[in-house]
Amino acid sequence: MKKLAENDELGNSAAHFFKSGNVLRNRKSDQLLETKKLLPGTWRGTKIEYDLWYNFSDGKIHGYVYTDLLTKFIYLRAASIKHASQTMQQAANSQINATGERLFRDIAENNEDKYRLRSTSDSHDFVIFLPGTNILEKVADWPKIERAMAQGAKLKCHPLTSPTVYQHLVHKYGAKNVIEKKKSGKAILDRAAIVGCCENSEMGIVALAKGKKVYLFGKRDEWCTYTAIYRALEDKGSLRADRLKSVLSSDCSGLIPSDQDNHRDNLTRFFDQYIGVEHVAPRSFSSRVQQAGVADS
Repeated sequence: MKKLAENDELGNSAAHFFKSGNVLRNRKSDQLLETKKLLPGTWRGTKIEYDLWYNFSDGKIHGYVYTDLLTKFIYLRAASIKHASQTMQQAANSQINATGERLFRDIAENNEDKYRLRSTSDSHDFVIFLPGTNILEKVADWPKIERAMAQGAKLKCHPLTSPTVYQHLVHKYGAKNVIEKKKSGKAILDRAAIVGCCENSEMGIVALAKGKKVYLFGKRDEWCTYTAIYRALEDKGSLRADRLKSVLSSDCSGLIPSDQDNHRDNLTRFFDQYIGVEHVAPRSFSSRVQQAGVADS
């Protein structure tokens, strides 16, 4: 177990098994492995870690975190709500360029399921993509979700939904209103006109690129994987596609595409924007490196 923990990174099959169990990831994610190799292990004495979140409110940077996004990007960000938010807001206000337009079209036209899921002919006008069991109660705004269901919304279970939670949802809302986890989210999203999700989900980003109406159903005080992106896309309560194009155009946003040749330049610009920020190395306790006072995960 210690060895597995030390190799918790994108592309490590043991790490993915402990996160996803028997739900296999899409092989398209493997195209990100060459990009991932360019990430340094540390920067200015702080660690760069995979698929987690922590935050300190002191304005300093205690580390960086990254995850894969849409099988197309490495999403790298400071492990700080303040700095992650500022970076993404600046990116969303940047000039749209040809790269941003191209990446936006690619998301709309060539999106894939993150996991290997079953094809389906299901068609629903309004679908809310739920978080996985591990964070479902923590981040989902159930009163808002139930108001949407009263207007005809269906619930799509996340691939990482436990059988117990699925049965609970079916019992409470009825089988006709709950879409099981193994059905392709991509296929269901493609046929929907209105898409809902929480800020842990890629689906709102895809839906926005496809020109669909997107609503967020997460609790506003809970920080998730893509919260900085979604908050930067918001304008007067709505998500704007042009702001997504701006984010994709920025070379400082932390979104590193797998299909570009200038990965090193993007990484350099990303880290350079934090040169003036104090970095705090993790403390060592009994020969184990830890982040002290980790919160807001």
